Amino acid sequence: MLKNFASTIFLVDDDELSLTLYQQFLKQLGYTNIHLFYNGNDCLVGLDTLFPDIIFLDYNMEDLTGIEVLKQIRKFNPAIIVLFISGQEDIDVAVNTMRQGALDYMVKSSLTMDKMAKLMDRIESLSVQETAGEKKSLLRRLFS
Repeated sequence: MLKNFASTIFLVDDDELSLTLYQQFLKQLGYTNIHLFYNGNDCLVGLDTLFPDIIFLDYNMEDLTGIEVLKQIRKFNPAIIVLFISGQEDIDVAVNTMRQGALDYMVKSSLTMDKMAKLMDRIESLSVQETAGEKKSLLRRLFS
């Protein structure tokens, strides 16, 4: 498994127990630059100063819905990887989040350490592919 220890990760959920669990999973996987937010507004404020690479976002929060937060994240920086982890088991909700630009949608009750590891492997793999593609594109431009 590749580890990008420098990745800045936001965990956004109004449920403190969920935040603690996700943080423990990520720390066990070797990630240390993790910031916790208990609502969407605080997450959006943190974008300007902490510049996250990855955001795990709850769907139902009191101040803003996850979709509202996702739309603001996309306006700020569309390259930020956003994943939903929510108690909502509605397939329409999951499809809507993906249409709005989320990479994945997981139901809280199904999230395990193993699933978190696979998810982070997938993100790392996407990052490596993106970096390789950027290098090839740059080389093509230099030599054309």
